[in-house]
Amino acid sequence: MRFVLPLCLALLAPLPSYAEMARPEGHVLVTLGGAVSESNLPARGAEDGGLYGFLEVSYDAAAGFDAAMLNRLEQVSITIPHGPEGNQRDIAFSGPLLSAVMEMAGAAGKTAKPMAMDGYQAEIPWADISEHQPILATHADGVPMGIGRYGPAMIVFPPNEDEETRQRQAGQQVWALAFIGIE
Repeated sequence: MRFVLPLCLALLAPLPSYAEMARPEGHVLVTLGGAVSESNLPARGAEDGGLYGFLEVSYDAAAGFDAAMLNRLEQVSITIPHGPEGNQRDIAFSGPLLSAVMEMAGAAGKTAKPMAMDGYQAEIPWADISEHQPILATHADGVPMGIGRYGPAMIVFPPNEDEETRQRQAGQQVWALAFIGIE
């Protein structure tokens, strides 16, 4: 009898709510790792091999997104001149807002550190993400971006009139995106 009251109280106490992030069903196009509160991928160390091993990427928590997960988010299109210098043309990039992807991973308010497949890495503070609303582009001119066509994903900022901002954002528009570290 002495266990009945504590047991009843325990059963009546509110349970913590753990909304589990859906696991990707297709190939993961982009992974957000580090200071994320939502996770659907196992932890990994830099010694685990593969591309992330080459890039020395490790994390305890990460949110992986496949094409279907990214396509379910609101899609935004941004047209900018892009391509090799002297051979640029207007390209319509489309994909979800970077802020929406970060919010799904529980990374709102944090700094994004997108890294390309060759190891190039930029840093984008949340203030820039919320003010300028870059997208995580997965399509160029309506076609999925494959490796070799700026893909599988790319950070794209809307056009900006301020020269200093444009120059800073040019270094933050990481293409051939492999990973986004969150701090």
